[in-house]
Amino acid sequence: MSDPDSQTTNFPDLPPAPPSRVVGQGYSTSHPVPTIQSYRDTQAKHDEEARQYAEIVDARRKEAEERQRANEEEHNETGDDEDHTDRPTVPDVNEDIKEEAKGDSDGQKHTLHRKRDAVKHEPPTEKQRMMEQMTANQRSPTDRFKHAEKGQRRVRDPITGSEIIVKDADPKDFDATQPRTHGSNILYHPFPPARPASLEALLSKLRLTSYLAGGSMFLVWLSVAWGSGFTQFIWRSTLCGAIGFALMTGINIVMRGVDKEVERVRQDLHRQRGESFSPPMPESVEWLNGLIKLVWGLVDPSLFISVADMVEDILQQSLPSFVDAVRITDIGQGSNPFRITSIRALPDQPGDEGYPKTSWINQGNDDIPTKDTAGKELKEDQAGDYYNFEVAFSYAALPGQGAHLRAKNIHLLIEFFIGMYDWLHIPVPIWIQVEQVMGIVRLRVQFIPEPPYVRNLTFALCGVPSVEVSAIPMSKHLPNVLDLPFVSSFVKMGIAAGTAELSVPKSMTLNLQEMLSGAAVGDTRAIGVFVITVHHCEGLSAQDNNGKSDPYIVLAYAKFGKPLYSTRIILADLNPVFEETAVLLLTMDEVKAKEDLSAMLWDSDKMSADDLVGRVQIPVTELMENPNQMIRREDGLMGFEDANDMPGKLVWSIGYFEKAPLIKEFERGPTLEEASNAKTPPKSAPEMQMLPGDKGPEPAKTDLPPAPPDVEKTRPDPKWPSGVLSIVLHQINNLERQNLTGKSGKDREGEAGQDTDDPSEQSDNLPSGYGEFIVNDNLVYRTRVKQYTTNPYFEAGTEIFVRDWENTVVRVVIRDSRLREADPILGIVSVRLSEVFAQASSVTQMYAITEGIGFGKANISFAFRGVQTTLPPNMRGWETGTLEIENVRVTINEDSRDVFNPHPTRLRVVSTEETESLPKKAAESHEDGTVVWQMDALRMPIYTRYQSSVIFELGKEGALSALGIGAKPEALAVLWLQDLTDDTEQEVKLPLLTTANPENLRQNAINDETAKHHDFKVIGWLTAKMKLDSGLDEDHEKLRLSQGRRHALEAYDHMEGEAAIAERQAHFMDDGVIDKDEKKAIDKAHKRQLESRGRGPAQIKAYRTGKWMLRGVKDRIPIGKDKTREPTIQTEA
Repeated sequence: MSDPDSQTTNFPDLPPAPPSRVVGQGYSTSHPVPTIQSYRDTQAKHDEEARQYAEIVDARRKEAEERQRANEEEHNETGDDEDHTDRPTVPDVNEDIKEEAKGDSDGQKHTLHRKRDAVKHEPPTEKQRMMEQMTANQRSPTDRFKHAEKGQRRVRDPITGSEIIVKDADPKDFDATQPRTHGSNILYHPFPPARPASLEALLSKLRLTSYLAGGSMFLVWLSVAWGSGFTQFIWRSTLCGAIGFALMTGINIVMRGVDKEVERVRQDLHRQRGESFSPPMPESVEWLNGLIKLVWGLVDPSLFISVADMVEDILQQSLPSFVDAVRITDIGQGSNPFRITSIRALPDQPGDEGYPKTSWINQGNDDIPTKDTAGKELKEDQAGDYYNFEVAFSYAALPGQGAHLRAKNIHLLIEFFIGMYDWLHIPVPIWIQVEQVMGIVRLRVQFIPEPPYVRNLTFALCGVPSVEVSAIPMSKHLPNVLDLPFVSSFVKMGIAAGTAELSVPKSMTLNLQEMLSGAAVGDTRAIGVFVITVHHCEGLSAQDNNGKSDPYIVLAYAKFGKPLYSTRIILADLNPVFEETAVLLLTMDEVKAKEDLSAMLWDSDKMSADDLVGRVQIPVTELMENPNQMIRREDGLMGFEDANDMPGKLVWSIGYFEKAPLIKEFERGPTLEEASNAKTPPKSAPEMQMLPGDKGPEPAKTDLPPAPPDVEKTRPDPKWPSGVLSIVLHQINNLERQNLTGKSGKDREGEAGQDTDDPSEQSDNLPSGYGEFIVNDNLVYRTRVKQYTTNPYFEAGTEIFVRDWENTVVRVVIRDSRLREADPILGIVSVRLSEVFAQASSVTQMYAITEGIGFGKANISFAFRGVQTTLPPNMRGWETGTLEIENVRVTINEDSRDVFNPHPTRLRVVSTEETESLPKKAAESHEDGTVVWQMDALRMPIYTRYQSSVIFELGKEGALSALGIGAKPEALAVLWLQDLTDDTEQEVKLPLLTTANPENLRQNAINDETAKHHDFKVIGWLTAKMKLDSGLDEDHEKLRLSQGRRHALEAYDHMEGEAAIAERQAHFMDDGVIDKDEKKAIDKAHKRQLESRGRGPAQIKAYRTGKWMLRGVKDRIPIGKDKTREPTIQTEA
């Protein structure tokens, strides 16, 4: 009979390891910049996992003891010989050995020797301890409880896919039997050496001395502070307190120095021992340490910029309130290199059963095989061979405190900018020295038969490495007696937060093949898209007191949770008709996480949180079963957590569309330079094959299958204009602001008119740059701010769906983040994708930033992959534009003239952004039942075009009808802008409707489904000539815009708007006279150009601050605000 508590001793199943991140992906909404606060949450999670693991291990230990006790009692009771009863009981170790040996790897067999030694009561030799260390990670879970220690936790190893036990490294809890935190090599010497027992006694004495010094000064203060007046009391108290604080601080600094110096000596002993014993020990890793030491000093420090950038971003996101910014101004690796303390092979080597694992090839999903650029599946025999191994590494600063020794260690120079209410910025330089690093990393290398013979390197840290740093203020030449505990711990936590993102079960992959061959960004991360059309809902539950709901639908991935698309709100309706189309990108992250596509229906409330009307969830793998086709669905609604069914159903169409393969015919030929440098390929095995009787190799064997198309040489297939666009801003070189202060003084003759010096990190004119991505005049992405640097390193990007790549304009805007003033434009990179992808689907290039107040060159990558769907022409336009309307006329049906008599009446044209009104006197009625309005062409600015409509309202009733208050139109016609084709003049014919509830009908798409549940009547037709001009223009300036839309408009002005104004004003003299209005317009345009370039009054900070404050006041006035929903701007935070 089984123990009822045995279930509690079972280890829970571990989830699969998350997808490995690829170097260069940058931060995004789904992968935000790590912070120290988020790392503390991760630490708490690790502690909870370690506690649960310890509880299970302890329960198993007690369970084993009970079984051992029961076996002994049973053995004693069944004894049938007197000699046996007097003989001590010895466990049958051989049986345990046989059981444990079943199914174990070769490395686990060394555990048998340990058990035999335990029976013989002989201490294990140093070699046996070493072999036990090397197999510690392969113990079975039933054996691990004997060796468990505090802080261990079970995780899924992303390298081998097996379960391992890890622990965050800590150099002070020394245990030579734990290779996961310390490691060792074939020298059979424990690493690091044990801390001297006398050290703790010495530190305790120093600590006691500190307390005695503080207590002595307190007694001195009691004896001298009183009886001499208040002034003497303050003076003596301050003096005694300062001396006491200095004594205690000095003694504590000595304690920290002694502790760190001992740690340095412990680390250095291992290095000295390794170098001394390496000649007669060829099996050790000292040959590799010698090679690392040789190469370390030759490595360009710029290779470590990405590491420094990661640390800088984490520190910037985690700064306390009194620090405005932080930047790493210098980094050096010194001449003291990292050391390898042990290397060992891991399971799943070539020749093992089940090698290679499918998850290594298809990124962990059996249903979605990996494909090349031509769309062909990669088979296992094309994937090459894999080698898995584990490396224990360490780093220790050289002993000693001299400046010449500190320069040999890894160091950073960090500047903290101390602020006071955002007005002052005091730079405080801090010299950071890395004292110690210790950790374990697991690696998987993929070898391929083609040069450079390696493809992917995947690595994962086994726990957060131990890192110790020291902080020296103001100058690196000061002795290390001013170690700042707060700063050093802050930097240490920042480094730990970054390395936690690379610790198991997380991992990172480097494509060494692309790095060594200088390849561009390559393919997109998205493997396809979901095209979703929300048609309508039926029978929704009433959530409001009026018996209705104000429904809208949010689309998202259920586990990720972040809303990816939201429909418009339809007021007071239980059967809304949306007819909206959205596109969601799908990556391997969602597939491996087994995500569900979620559609959540909400009831919008003004004064309280929105209520759930219902939701629908469908696994993405189910939707991917029928690719490249739209499938109409009707799904019933559920409540939270599938707890109950909700009234109503959702009718929608969903289609999964794969990326289109590149076409070999579109691959360009080699250039003259490429052809001259091309090497003759070696003959393959089929070419060299000779059969019996042949006099030479068979030449026909040269007709081998062609290589897949190169993404850097193959343009996109024009058959698929819609697809996924990837934009990555790598870095900006020599970014600087113009020096607009001019020359001062009398002796200006012969001086340079502008600042022509090279950009300097020591200048007081340093920019704090960040980037914005604007696609078709919509701001879609914003990078983090890189504070006070002329060479910001971003490595940040995003992927979005573009409807037609041949008609898409991308602007990368570089701005300068400033306090208490608007962020000016340093420069813009504006490109047309039809030109970027004229000869390639992936391009990385340096672009000069122009049309701003700064200079620099931006390194940007663009990549596009089409998806196998063709949207109709009206669905391939821009989200932003201007609608031109003219020649509006209404024709009333003869059988409806009793409902609406055709007569001159007011016409209101209402969009989401603004309203235009044509008065009654502008209308003319005709005998044939038509009404025509005499009008100039109306121009109406449009945002969110594919969710917006334009409503034509005829007639008003009520005293305030002129203002559109409290009145209902006699008839209306609704035009959904998604029905128009960009930049094409069209004659539009709309049904003219009458209804008792026009507010409800305004937001519903008009079709047969609408007629089932909404009461309206078609009484005639409205016709008009319309044209939708794509993009921004001057008409958008009159709107009150949010910051995102205002920034997009400023970029348009710099690139096109000001030029268009200048071109129009050039014709003011066509009549020979510039009148007063024209002169005013010219002056206004001139002032606008000066301000946009930071000249004129904009050179004065007080003027810029005043403009910024005025803009802030206007933005907070609720009246007249833009009614449209703001676009979602992705960020890295």
